[in-house]
Amino acid sequence: MTEPIQRQVETACEECDWLISSSAVKPGQIRHCERCQHTISALPRDPLSAPIAYALSAIIMLGLTFSFPFMAFTSAGISSSILFKGAMTSLVANGYNSIAIFLFISLVALPLISLLIIIYLHASLALKRTSARAKITLKVLHWFKPWIMVDVFLVGILVALVKVMSMADIGFGLSFWSFVAYALLLIKATLSTDTHWLWLQHVGDLQPHTLEARHETTASAGLMLCHHCGQLTPIGHDECQRCHSKVHSRIPDSLQTTLAYLIAASIFYIPANVFPIMDTALLGKNDPSTIIGGVILLWQLGSYPVAGVILFASIMIPIAKMIAIAWLLHTASKKQQVSPKQALKIYRITEFIGRWSMIDVFVVAILVALIHIDGLIVIYPGPAALSFGAVVALTMLSAMHFDPRIIWDRAKAKGSNSD
Repeated sequence: MTEPIQRQVETACEECDWLISSSAVKPGQIRHCERCQHTISALPRDPLSAPIAYALSAIIMLGLTFSFPFMAFTSAGISSSILFKGAMTSLVANGYNSIAIFLFISLVALPLISLLIIIYLHASLALKRTSARAKITLKVLHWFKPWIMVDVFLVGILVALVKVMSMADIGFGLSFWSFVAYALLLIKATLSTDTHWLWLQHVGDLQPHTLEARHETTASAGLMLCHHCGQLTPIGHDECQRCHSKVHSRIPDSLQTTLAYLIAASIFYIPANVFPIMDTALLGKNDPSTIIGGVILLWQLGSYPVAGVILFASIMIPIAKMIAIAWLLHTASKKQQVSPKQALKIYRITEFIGRWSMIDVFVVAILVALIHIDGLIVIYPGPAALSFGAVVALTMLSAMHFDPRIIWDRAKAKGSNSD
């Protein structure tokens, strides 16, 4: 009797469950999943010094962002200027503490901690040492990444400038250019950090499993994937043998949790669009503006590109994302048969675009801090700002809790073509 052909596998794709024989890459190489093309590892040509250089430079630029005037606003011969922290303190002064806290966390706290972790992990390797704290710090990087929104805030600044250029002159302080450099360097530091490679360097190689060649996914092989370190663990264990994280064959209650967040986001979407998102007091006369009202005003003023950005980011993206998540839930609940690759593309787009809906909230924060000349013009945040922020956060959480591997499970059960 012929013995079955066997092979060794190291890890699996977190998006389609496909088993991967080797995940090792050389500097400058990228390894993708063979089935869905998800990136498993992308190692830069200079995996040690480049992340350290970018991260250190970003921290310096962040310090300079707090050190000088950020922007200046001049109208009718009267001027006012703000510091970077004014975007947060002005919200606190108007009673919007939760939004101010979110700004501080997403623009300062989480990016700074992530940059320090990047420096710490790469510097340890440069000194020929492995870190005993690597497991927890790499998990922290994974948790923080979706909530860092420095790039979104930068786009929000540009949108806010176009909104007020017709009514005043805007000046840029040194801190504004420092913030631009900080945003770009943060992106470079993040892109040059390969967490899969860091796990290998600090914690050691993945433990391989010998399987029959007929097994193509963890589900068929009786294994579970750790979403933090990529180790495969046999079903029956509730803890990763490599990093000691909780492991599950699929995200527990994925569809139910996703649906709950989606319903909550849909509820908050109503007041986010019905109530004013900001209130402009010009010469003592209040002019509250909803999101769609702001789009119409920009269009009437001839600012067509900015009106399009706000319409797309603040109205179309949240609606499209909620519809896409609802469709994914419908697909994953055995009610519709579609190509899993097509469904996965929609899932990836949904995850990518979700955070950009926060642009309008950031625009309000900037305008509230920048435009405050008593007796002439003052901008206040409206009640819709908090609701809209909740919509963005809830849709992000909804997408995070959706397990795309369920789509592939359903497709295999129905015998559909994965192409």
